[in-house]
Amino acid sequence: MQASDGVQSDETGTPAMTAMADIPAADGFSVNLDNYAGPFDVLLGMIANRRLELTEVSLSAITEEFLAYVRTLDTERNMDEASAFLDVASVLIEAKSAALLPHDEDGTRDERSMEALRERDLLFARLLQYHAFKQAASDFRVRMDDNARHAHPGNADPALAAMLPQLVWTLTPQELAGIAAAALTNAPLEHVATHQLHVPLVDLREQSALVRDRLRALPAGEGMAFSKLCEDAHGTLEVVARFFAILVFFKQGAVQYRQSGPFEPLFVRWMPGRQNTELVGEKDMS
Repeated sequence: MQASDGVQSDETGTPAMTAMADIPAADGFSVNLDNYAGPFDVLLGMIANRRLELTEVSLSAITEEFLAYVRTLDTERNMDEASAFLDVASVLIEAKSAALLPHDEDGTRDERSMEALRERDLLFARLLQYHAFKQAASDFRVRMDDNARHAHPGNADPALAAMLPQLVWTLTPQELAGIAAAALTNAPLEHVATHQLHVPLVDLREQSALVRDRLRALPAGEGMAFSKLCEDAHGTLEVVARFFAILVFFKQGAVQYRQSGPFEPLFVRWMPGRQNTELVGEKDMS
């Protein structure tokens, strides 16, 4: 019989894959049965090579061990492994049930049993392909690591190179040397000035006094929009300083605010009768 994945099998549906015995053990799920203990993929290889009969394998014990193994995994990252096991286990269960069912005296099996065995053949074929791709990926990774530090000359595609204009030199060697000398002459100094790296500081007391005076100057009971309070601010730092002053004044009970909803205009007013207030200082930053 010829499986659809190109794996030869005999009349009972057992794949003739002697290479399965040479597959290295993979990290991950392992089983511990009465007649076998080791990686799950090696167990599949032994079944494929008929070194271990499928009817002698306790699939229920394998399932119980896998469930215990899954509980130790991160389900979000290892969902593919769990799904792959379910696929493999379902095919093995069907193949084992077909192998345990009685067949005719001449050894023939019904179509359902043969279909289950064909599914088993395809399972082992997919397993063999998986290991082949895994080994190829490992070989690619090793070769890329070995050649990562080698410089490779760049070769432009002839079709693309033909689209580029022909390079025409318009400078003499002396003119090119003069340009290089000018570039080196105008090179930056060896030391770097650091004064431009520091953002100008904002006087918190000055900004809080400005907020206090503007709110006090309003008629009794009236407020001012925060956007108007900051319309003459020179930069973001002054806006932050004035907003911080409002927070401090609110903590002192000197101001009230009103905002109808998130991202809506913020209105602030000075509380009537509040005269003695402390301006914002470094102590308010602690």
